[in-house]
Amino acid sequence: MKLKVLAVTLLILIASASPANAIVNGSPAVGSSYVVAMLTGDGEPQAGCTGAYLRPRVVVTAAHCVIKAEGRAPELNRPIDQFYVSQPGIDLKSPAAKQNKVRVLKVWTEPDYFNRWQPEKKLMETQVNDVAFLFLEKELEGATLTRAATREEIEDFRLGNKNAFHLGYGTIGGPGGVMTSNDGKPYLVEGIVGNQSHPDHIPLRDRHLNVVYPLGKSIGPGDSGSPLMMNKGNEVLYLGTIYAGGGWADIAKGNTSVRGVASVTVLWPFIENLDLQLSKFLAEEAELRKLEAAEKKLQEDAAQKLIKDRSDAVLNNTFYKDQTACHAIGINAELQGLLDGKWVSVAETKGWDKAANCSATHPVQPWTFATLKEGLELRWRFWVVNQFEVYGQQFRAVPTTEAKAAAERKAKEEADAKAAADKIIQDARLEAARIIAAAKAAASKKITITCVKGKLTKKVTAVKPKCPAGYKKK
Repeated sequence: MKLKVLAVTLLILIASASPANAIVNGSPAVGSSYVVAMLTGDGEPQAGCTGAYLRPRVVVTAAHCVIKAEGRAPELNRPIDQFYVSQPGIDLKSPAAKQNKVRVLKVWTEPDYFNRWQPEKKLMETQVNDVAFLFLEKELEGATLTRAATREEIEDFRLGNKNAFHLGYGTIGGPGGVMTSNDGKPYLVEGIVGNQSHPDHIPLRDRHLNVVYPLGKSIGPGDSGSPLMMNKGNEVLYLGTIYAGGGWADIAKGNTSVRGVASVTVLWPFIENLDLQLSKFLAEEAELRKLEAAEKKLQEDAAQKLIKDRSDAVLNNTFYKDQTACHAIGINAELQGLLDGKWVSVAETKGWDKAANCSATHPVQPWTFATLKEGLELRWRFWVVNQFEVYGQQFRAVPTTEAKAAAERKAKEEADAKAAADKIIQDARLEAARIIAAAKAAASKKITITCVKGKLTKKVTAVKPKCPAGYKKK
């Protein structure tokens, strides 16, 4: 974003493409607590704005650092997954800076915050309630600030009774007034004092503070969101968030008789909202973690089922894998079958195996499982959308283990039925033979009868005995 001037106050807005920056004539403060750099994306860390580690998992910065230029809250200036913060006081040029940065999960500003700066039209809403809370994925290393200064402590500071200090990742003043790129380090200025001046375009005096730097020192572009802090006994109090300033151009040219100035959004009026929004965030996160755990369990169960299904498919002879070629990761594949003269998809790819005989550029082979009609003509189709489409060698579906078992069961059942039928027939034949034999035996058996004629008797033995003439069977 461009720097824009109103009287002696200059709004510090940094575009996403701007280099990292630090305080003019400040002292290097690598390793300091509390101060963090606002980072963008996964590239090399470069500070766009500065922030303060206020509470565990809470960073405070300026709202104009996170809300889209000329936009209203909650429209961010980039996707939420591109927001990161550095570890406190880290040198952004160090190897650990990128490795140890922490992602921002949620951003809160006043719901009516309007990042508009058109001073020629007296439209300067960007400086009203210019504060944002960033809720982090995890805690940062090191200590947080003790607390926000109270209203009474702010008023005492405003009267010039206390000194404050400022840590920031802003620009470094160079020869001839040129602001040079930051060397990756946070910088410190001490001896900052308050005053009772108040700009007309800031509606609530309680939420704003003007401060004056020591001679020859100033903030610089890139210091937006920097913490203004004050020591009180063993406590380190957060007075507010620096969002604008001026005086650095003359100081960078070597004019040490100039004092830099800065405008600050006082923090204490927003603490109630911070408590509420932090509670909501933690509750939402707890629910989100439950959902993530449930989703992870479903994924694990699905993965285990896929392993079992694959094992079963191998046993059932329904497993198909292309082992004729090797393919690049990310290509699409499906198993096709020739049905009614047309090639159609019969199974989507279930997974990809890395094969030892494949190259590093083409390391994988697709596999799937499906119950298909024996002898169905098959082929693998490979494609990348809007680029190419190729086909593998044709082959035929093999009988499944289940089909083989069913055929074997049917054959056995048919054999058992035939054997049973044959036994019935054989038994019937044997019984008929027995009956016939019995009948024949009965038919050939001789019997004896007694015949009488008056006082005479006579026994006759034959198969069919008959009494002689004149005799009667007794």
